[in-house]
Amino acid sequence: MSVKHTLLGLLYQRPMHGYELGKQLNLTVNAEWDVKPGQIASTLARLKDADLVDYDIEAIDDAPDRKVYCITEAGRDELERWCLTPEVRDYRLGDAFYIKLVLSLTGGPVSPDQILLIQRRELYQQLHQATDLVRQADPATQLPWILLLESAVMHLEADLRWIEMCEARLPDLKHFEPPKPVPKRRGRPKRQRSRSRELPVPSPSEQ
Repeated sequence: MSVKHTLLGLLYQRPMHGYELGKQLNLTVNAEWDVKPGQIASTLARLKDADLVDYDIEAIDDAPDRKVYCITEAGRDELERWCLTPEVRDYRLGDAFYIKLVLSLTGGPVSPDQILLIQRRELYQQLHQATDLVRQADPATQLPWILLLESAVMHLEADLRWIEMCEARLPDLKHFEPPKPVPKRRGRPKRQRSRSRELPVPSPSEQ
């Protein structure tokens, strides 16, 4: 996730200081996204260097002065550009589980049956947790969070269906043999002498 653009989005609503931004981020996004105060501070510093945000110093009685950040015109343009850029989600082409499955088919230490079984158990556990979070969420105040959870549930269910497809085709999968690389010829190729560079041998009369 983009901390940079999330902070710009929050500052687009109103000016805030760093601590307030951290609290508002958790209340607004309401997702399992742990952004540390140090990360917020360093991101704000980079945004300031890029002229995407600015700040005013706010004096407080009996407390250190603090910086109240606001978005600049350049920051608004950057935020709008980001919002209008479509996101392509990762469809796990080449993820770790796929690599484990392929290696198990080519003679790994664990059978493909076990790889699929362990993955299915993990997916069911995640599905159970996501479903519980949906039930616990309040639709009146957490509807965006519920929609994100339902998206996770749908993806987990799709992954489980894919696991079932793999298990059904295991007899064919076990015949999988990846192609072998073409062996590289060793040694240097022989150099051929160019006839054009050969000098004629003088005859005895020319010597």
